[in-house]
Amino acid sequence: MFPDTGGDAADIAIVRHEIEQLLSERNEEEYATRQAVEWEEIVAYMELIITRRGKKILPNGEEIEVPPTEAPAYFEWVLWRAFLAINSLANKPYEARRFKIDQDFLPVGTAPGNGPDLIFEFHDFVIVVEVTLTDNSRQEAAEGEPVRRHVADLVSHYGAQSGKPVYGLFIANRIDSNTAETFRIGVWFTRTDDKMRLDIIPVTLVQFKDFFEALFRSGRVEVGLIREMLDLCGGLRPAHEAPAWKHEIQQVFNHRIAVLLN
Repeated sequence: MFPDTGGDAADIAIVRHEIEQLLSERNEEEYATRQAVEWEEIVAYMELIITRRGKKILPNGEEIEVPPTEAPAYFEWVLWRAFLAINSLANKPYEARRFKIDQDFLPVGTAPGNGPDLIFEFHDFVIVVEVTLTDNSRQEAAEGEPVRRHVADLVSHYGAQSGKPVYGLFIANRIDSNTAETFRIGVWFTRTDDKMRLDIIPVTLVQFKDFFEALFRSGRVEVGLIREMLDLCGGLRPAHEAPAWKHEIQQVFNHRIAVLLN
């Protein structure tokens, strides 16, 4: 029996909080392991974000919903679930997301603006995922600088810690060519004017959804195939300006999906 003193009560509260945090992390890790078998639901949520429809009935009769006012949060959340489903993370699921979730693992708001939306660390590389529902000419102004800065920060971080290469994956329903051109040039200057080369690939959510679905339908759920895709798309940067680069990225996706499904 603890004496009824303020100090001991504070200590008990701290211990209780630590236990609750450990239980929460364990529950989230168990949730992460379930995502591989829920990939069709993940695809359905992507389709809701693509079509801007609020609700959808799954084949099992379950209804899913993306509340219109919460669509940006669900966009980040469904990409988090997608990479959990691929099931190759070196970091923990709660380390990969920067948005909060509730007790049902649903998103509570979007990631704060002082860093990337999602950080997925794998055995030998890292993917920084940034998403936006902005699809007009304002896209470049809103996303061009922050996305490059976030990727540059993590290039520096992982370069110093592990030497792992860092890829940026920018996903939107529509990629504005001005945004694509900013990422195609792909440079960042540090405060000391050192030049950094950034690998940021802009893709549509339809492209990502189709590739994600093909991985599972083919039974080849391998994170190395995602890295291969990013390398193929990035390798096309020098030869094309943004409109042509976007077209070539689409061709790469079409080809790799066809290879998986045939």
